[in-house]
Amino acid sequence: MKDCPGALTDNKPIQIFAQEFADSSINFEVTWWTGSSPLDVRQSPDAVVATVKKAFDNAGIEIPFPHRTLTFGDAIPVRLSNPDN
Repeated sequence: MKDCPGALTDNKPIQIFAQEFADSSINFEVTWWTGSSPLDVRQSPDAVVATVKKAFDNAGIEIPFPHRTLTFGDAIPVRLSNPDN
């Protein structure tokens, strides 16, 4: 984050807070200071997310895809239909 082009780091804190355990992740909130122009406000999150993703990649940390396991109490009948009928 200190080298991120969208974050002001001169005597400004960058804070990271763990928020919750989600389905396939631990969600964090990252706060930082940026410029006040509308363009700064829009470009800054893009730069921060790209910087965090690059740091994860460099550290070998993968962001997992969600996985679901479906279980059924009873067997589900499957009927094959004839496309000619």
